[in-house]
Amino acid sequence: MSILARMTTITWMDNRVLMEQLWPKWKLEPVMSSLLNEKWGQLHQDKLQSCIRQHRLARDFKPEISAIHKAYCALIPQNLVGEREVEQTRNDLERCTPISAKEFAEWDVWAEAMLKNVTNEELKRVNDFIGHVPESRRILAVAVEHVRKPSVRYA
Repeated sequence: MSILARMTTITWMDNRVLMEQLWPKWKLEPVMSSLLNEKWGQLHQDKLQSCIRQHRLARDFKPEISAIHKAYCALIPQNLVGEREVEQTRNDLERCTPISAKEFAEWDVWAEAMLKNVTNEELKRVNDFIGHVPESRRILAVAVEHVRKPSVRYA
C-alpha cells in the first residue's frame, strides 16, 4: 500500500470520531460501542462516512444508528450486506438502547394503575412465580400482570 493510500484510508475509528464531532452531546455507550466495533468495523468506511455525514443533516440531537445502517445498505449491493444483517443491527440497537425518562414515567403510571387493587392472593401467586415479591413497583406490576392472565396457573 502506498503512503498516499494509507493517508487517505478511512477507518472505523475515524468514523467514530466524526460521529462524536457531528453530535457532541451524544455519547456512545460501552455496549453499543462494542456492537458497532464488531458490526461496522467490517464495512466500507468511505461509504459509511458518507451516510453518517448525510444523516447529520437530518438529525440534530443524536444519530439514529439503524437509519445510518439502512442508508449504507442502500449504497452497497445487497449481496454484500443483506437485509438480515440490517434487521440484526436494528434489533441489537433496540436491546442496547436504554428507555427514556418519559418511558420510565409512563411505566410508573401504568405500574400504579396495575397495583391499585392488587390482592394478597395475587401477591402470593407472584411469590410462587418468582420466589419473592419484588420491591420495585414496576417489576411487581409486570409480575402481577403476568399472574392475572387466565392461562397462568400456579400450585
